Amino acid sequence: MMLIALTGTPGTGKTSVAKVLEGEYRVIYLKEYRESWMYWDGERDSYVIDLEVLRKRVMEEDKDEKVIVEGHYSQEMPVVMVIVLRCHPRELERRLKKRGYREEKIKENVEAEAMSLITSEAIIYHGKDNVFEVDTTWRKERDVAKDVRKIIETRDRSFAPRINYSEEILKWY
Repeated sequence: MMLIALTGTPGTGKTSVAKVLEGEYRVIYLKEYRESWMYWDGERDSYVIDLEVLRKRVMEEDKDEKVIVEGHYSQEMPVVMVIVLRCHPRELERRLKKRGYREEKIKENVEAEAMSLITSEAIIYHGKDNVFEVDTTWRKERDVAKDVRKIIETRDRSFAPRINYSEEILKWY
């Protein structure tokens, strides 16, 4: 069994890319495990998740050879590989506005993306050799899915963590 995390800041394309890959891999969508939702945090405009409940549920699933675990917290699951979808902060802001996110939520997510927060967490949990990044900025889901497939099948190190949007942070000050 091989659990593979497909993660990223909200708006980077996780669900869209996972849907493209459903024909080839089994996909577990973490947002479907509502029993892990502890309560709604109105200030952050999201559910607070019980990660232990989520981990337990993921491990209970009947797994095929390779299973993609899609979701914002998938890098915190017991996976063997983490694929982080990345997006340029300006494009991410546009996507989140289109979804109707509140300004505070947009700012929080754009800052997290510019600082490579999810990639950094994934490296801490799983080590740099098990973390990969794919840029989704201005790309079609099928093209991103092709890159994800290549990483899963070959562990192609040309997708090693390398994306740097920190120059955007300097523009904010």
